[in-house]
Amino acid sequence: MINTHVLIVGGGPAGIVSAITAKKNYPTKEVTLIRDKERVLVPCGIPYIFNRLENVEKNTMSDDYIQKNNINLTIGKVQKLNVSDKNVLLENGDVISYEKLIIATGSKPLVSNIKGADKNGVWIIEKDLDYLKKLRESVINNSKNIVIIGGGFIGVEIAEELSNIAGLDITIVERLGSCLATSFDRNFCEMAEQVLKNKGVAIKTNSSVGEIIGETKVEYVVLSSGERIPADLVILSIGARPNIELVKDSEIKTGSFGGIWVDEYMKTNVPDVFAVGDCAETRDFFTGDHVPIMLASKASMEARIAGANLYQLKLIRENKGSLNTFSTYLDGFVFGVAGLTEDKASTLGFEVVIGESVCPNHHPGTLPETHSVTSKLIFMKSSGTLLGAQVMGPENVSELINIAGLAIQNKFTAFDLEFLQVATHPLVTSAPTVYPLIDASIKAISQM
Repeated sequence: MINTHVLIVGGGPAGIVSAITAKKNYPTKEVTLIRDKERVLVPCGIPYIFNRLENVEKNTMSDDYIQKNNINLTIGKVQKLNVSDKNVLLENGDVISYEKLIIATGSKPLVSNIKGADKNGVWIIEKDLDYLKKLRESVINNSKNIVIIGGGFIGVEIAEELSNIAGLDITIVERLGSCLATSFDRNFCEMAEQVLKNKGVAIKTNSSVGEIIGETKVEYVVLSSGERIPADLVILSIGARPNIELVKDSEIKTGSFGGIWVDEYMKTNVPDVFAVGDCAETRDFFTGDHVPIMLASKASMEARIAGANLYQLKLIRENKGSLNTFSTYLDGFVFGVAGLTEDKASTLGFEVVIGESVCPNHHPGTLPETHSVTSKLIFMKSSGTLLGAQVMGPENVSELINIAGLAIQNKFTAFDLEFLQVATHPLVTSAPTVYPLIDASIKAISQM
């Protein structure tokens, strides 16, 4: 029997942040992290293994933080969880007992029921080093026509990455009306699609795949319309599901979206057991309802809450729910979103006013390499409370969406943003006279 005070199962971002936070808050406690792989991938970096990163190995996490914080690292697979005895059984027969347990087992890609999805040449986005090395080799050496099924964040990021490799023809097939439709309003989706089209990516929206055809390997993707798209390789990017295999035979409850049920402190229904990241259910910031959101930024926030509250409540109800804050990068342009879109706000019954702004990212706008920044802010009409934000522009606007997320989280109004004090400089920001978030707020106020 191996004894530890705090045991974390899972070596991704949520697991690592949980371990570091636990050790910093409770330095006298022994913290052990167990994972089933020697090397762990950076999930958000997976789309960039084909071109920007020279190889898959460059997209692996360093263990420096684990070593510097005196965290015990065990490589092994947990076979069984015994919450009544407060221990876990490893495949090699070792048993590790704990005082506190944090489950951070992440997610797994959804399995497709498309006919022919089991053919040679059809790939998923698996967080496995050896698997992705084979995928990369197949893309680089054996492919010309690549079809990506799914136009969410991962799908469009992979398409943009592959469009930088000469000789490849890339097609995205998306069943909804536009790529990124679950995260952005239509005009932002259209801007993102135009960037991809300018890179030569073909986009088939309002389309579903009826069958993947081929004899020894994939040859065509057949859409439900009957259209046949040539394909040497198919990448399935249709979403993920919580990895909860470890808790299936335990007393730990799961929620409506198949993740582990947790409260505001990331506690499960079982004493001394916490869950964080993709394996845990997520609540919406506005409604409190469970929502299927899986983001590394959200997972890290949850991990900090769990790590801080293991033995004492140090953060009072700090997890107020997910804002779905996210950004993506497409050929030099950043698309960011936080909170509710206009469509989602209307669906929930909010009466809203919209503030929109388009302004240069430098001042004066005649400076070299100046581009437009497009901002859209969604406010409650009655109170002016900020409900959501979307931005699009060059790379130096990426932090705008984080400012907006902070404003939403703290219930800022349009009037608060109107008087936001900002640091500006001609070469790195928009002018103080038309700062994007301020300018959009002023335009919304005029409609109240």
